[in-house]
Amino acid sequence: MIDWDSILAYNTIKIVRIRDRRLGILHLIFMVGIISYVVIYSAIIKKGYLSTEEPVGSIRTSLWSPNQFKGNEPYCKNNTEPYPYEKLDCVYYDDALVAYPIGDDVGFTATTRMEISDQKANCSLMDPSCKFKTFNYSNVYLADIESFTVLIDHTMYAPSSQIQFNGGDLSGYVLDQNGNEIQLNESVNVIGVQGKPDVLEISKLLEFAGVNLDDPSLANSNNSIRYDGCVLFVFIEYSNTFSYDLKKIKYVYSIKKVDDTIYNIPEAIILDDVNSRLYYKRHAIRLIFIQTGVIGSFNFQSLLLTLVSGLGLLTVSTLIVDQLAIRFLPQRKSYSSLKFQTTESFKMKKRIVNDDGEDKLYHNIEAL
Repeated sequence: MIDWDSILAYNTIKIVRIRDRRLGILHLIFMVGIISYVVIYSAIIKKGYLSTEEPVGSIRTSLWSPNQFKGNEPYCKNNTEPYPYEKLDCVYYDDALVAYPIGDDVGFTATTRMEISDQKANCSLMDPSCKFKTFNYSNVYLADIESFTVLIDHTMYAPSSQIQFNGGDLSGYVLDQNGNEIQLNESVNVIGVQGKPDVLEISKLLEFAGVNLDDPSLANSNNSIRYDGCVLFVFIEYSNTFSYDLKKIKYVYSIKKVDDTIYNIPEAIILDDVNSRLYYKRHAIRLIFIQTGVIGSFNFQSLLLTLVSGLGLLTVSTLIVDQLAIRFLPQRKSYSSLKFQTTESFKMKKRIVNDDGEDKLYHNIEAL
């Protein structure tokens, strides 16, 4: 006969106070450690009460040419000093000719070398066989590009917390080659000074990226970086979680070079008509700006989730101590018998009719 009482038995919690200092001390250590982890580490140190989001933003850059070019650079043909790579004629272009394209809101290009071709098509461009021919060609360096300065105007916005600031209202830093956060407040280079725009000389920007234009190209060691160009990522990381005052927001520039890359971009300028053009092939320093970071705001649900996660750890600690008590200690059989108790079946045993004709149900219930 199937014993449905055993099959469908209900397991309930029974509290047994085991007077064993070994188990008590171990359980106490577990509880103190878990509570310290949840409250001190997770909630306070790791700021588990915050709801975080990644901000978005916008970038505006401007390039300024130096007031006075240095001239007679070692990579120019008119300089007799030795140079490990090909020397070219040098031109001294201003910012309007060095920067391309104008108004790029996610990147910035500063030309280091330019191939200039005077091209004409002495045929109808409606003819599929018509091709442009080059009549004059020159290959030149844009000299003293390191002395140009870049102005960086950036704004951040955190949609969920509605936090918005312009970079000029915040404290900022730039990571040097050793990974240290530094501020600059020099005559030319300014980074992170409230009330002032961020301005960097290209030479300083390259220094933070660990790049020298006269080093071997990142993709072809026979040429220089000045000759082939390069690509740099400029990360702007915003944060208000570095302190417990959420009103303090800072940003940090980190500039990283992209290995095994060169950069060039073509540009065609129509002259008298569409059959006559100047064809520029620019080799340049390409800066790509990426705005990222973590902005936090107080959120009760986040705090509650952090605290509730500790309840699971407390359950695990109790389970571990229980298993030690009933499986490993010398008194495990006694502890197991105290912890687990099986009742008798409460099913009806016999039916008796009393003198008044009433049914009496007798159950075999112990310890009641």
